[in-house]
Amino acid sequence: GWRLKDADEALAEKGLIEPGAYVALAKQPSRFKAPFPLPADTLEGYLYPETYSVVPSRFNLEGLLQRQLDAFAKRFYEPHKNEIANSGRVLHEVVKMASMLEREEPTPAQRPLVAGILWKRIDLGFPLGVDATSRYELEKWNDRKAFLKRLRDKSDAYNTRHKPGLPPTPIGAPTVDALVAALRPKKSPYLYYLHDADRVLRPSRNAAEHEALRKKYNVY
Repeated sequence: GWRLKDADEALAEKGLIEPGAYVALAKQPSRFKAPFPLPADTLEGYLYPETYSVVPSRFNLEGLLQRQLDAFAKRFYEPHKNEIANSGRVLHEVVKMASMLEREEPTPAQRPLVAGILWKRIDLGFPLGVDATSRYELEKWNDRKAFLKRLRDKSDAYNTRHKPGLPPTPIGAPTVDALVAALRPKKSPYLYYLHDADRVLRPSRNAAEHEALRKKYNVY
């Protein structure tokens, strides 16, 4: 689920790059190759998150990003390209959805259900209401004060409480589990969901049920 800026900070902390170099290079997709269409503006969401061994004395940043793209292709795109083509969604939509699932639902087994709810809201023209999107541009993901300010900003393109549709870009790097969940949403009668204090998923069929759950679990 790391954003580009999170990976950038980790690499800079290890002394492998100058701060900002990873983000800057990821905003130049035309410098890279992939067996799938790359976005024009940023590689956010496509740099696969796993452990990569590097030799510090010979570290090559462009080589690392290409390896991450290659891993995305190997782990997800190549095994599922026919399924993607027949899904009714384009790859970029699937990646955006998966990036939200990675942050939004901590239990992998529940991600297909959440994906089904979110795709249903998309198709009905309802705002997604995924608060993780409002954290995307924060300097620190868990900065609650800045987050609450973002939630009140109706002009923020990443505010999915107010803006219908998917966010402008993926909001982080999804794992293959989240990517497959976005590709294979589970049908259900639900249109809403929340998580209780123990992060247990509580879905509901309509606004009245959702409000009742909010009161029951004190989630606002």
